[in-house]
Amino acid sequence: MRAPGGTMASERERRPNIRDVAARAGVSYQTVSRALNRHPNVKAATLAKVEAAIAELGYRPNAAARALVRQRSQTIGLLTLPTTDYGPQTQQIAIETAARDAGYRIALTNAASGSVEDLAAGLTFLRETNVDALVVSVAETAVLEALGQLRVEVPYVTLEPTGLAFGHSVAIDQRLGARMAVDHLAALGHRRIAQLRGPRGSIDASARARGVEERAAELGLELVGTVEGDWTPRSGYERGPEVLALDATGIAVGNDQMALGLLHACRDAGLRVPEDRSVVGFDDVPEAPHYPTALTTIRQEFEEVGAAAMRVLLDDLAGRAGLVHLRIPPTLVERGSTARVR
Repeated sequence: MRAPGGTMASERERRPNIRDVAARAGVSYQTVSRALNRHPNVKAATLAKVEAAIAELGYRPNAAARALVRQRSQTIGLLTLPTTDYGPQTQQIAIETAARDAGYRIALTNAASGSVEDLAAGLTFLRETNVDALVVSVAETAVLEALGQLRVEVPYVTLEPTGLAFGHSVAIDQRLGARMAVDHLAALGHRRIAQLRGPRGSIDASARARGVEERAAELGLELVGTVEGDWTPRSGYERGPEVLALDATGIAVGNDQMALGLLHACRDAGLRVPEDRSVVGFDDVPEAPHYPTALTTIRQEFEEVGAAAMRVLLDDLAGRAGLVHLRIPPTLVERGSTARVR
């Protein structure tokens, strides 16, 4: 039915959204998100303007309606950062499968960045979607720090190993995996170890680097140097000459993708793997057995992480779970890129 003047009644009566509130208050929609999440950096005067605009427009986030009626939406929110990496994608599929098996849907949103503003906007979107619980698939220090400043009103679990975000956490034991890589090299007689680690801002990269450093010291090995990459095969190749110049016989690499680039750098330098250098990766991506030299690596059970995260949330929603910090052990997969030191 059309209203006078040819306007559809449903269009004329459209519910106000967060951008309408922002326009009425004269602030950005990110500021409205922060205000809704009671972010401590929102000034009292700004908060008053946002609250006045909400009252004038009759704006009501779905989370408020949920609080009033105490109903479940059978929806789990999944908050991520944009990525095409194998691990996060595999975990996401496992989460979706476990949710579907339990009768839940998944509402997915990608935060534009790890800033407080973008995380608040993502949380607001999921609140308006009326989610019952939330999975935060992040592994960046800045994201956890930002998350700690926000009020999350539903049970949530982070897929990272620190457990510092005040909710549940489920993750592979990254430090244990790195220690296993060093143990493997030491068992093959390697005494001079180098590592090609991931970027400084990554929680996983830092945990793996600490694991290498700790275990090398405990075993009396010489850690001759650490070089930083950015997870990509290109960085493994470009930083490869710097790693090889350290003259270590055994090299622990922060992930399989960088290890692929390092193998390329070894070939360019005329070095044979594993005869001249032994290389251990981390992840066990599907391509790892098919690298030019099949890669010895630390296998992460990404599917198990995703499924366990859903179990923790479902237990919480059923009132069966206290705070859970679950660490899943990785496994060593020995292939052709490591051998006894010559």
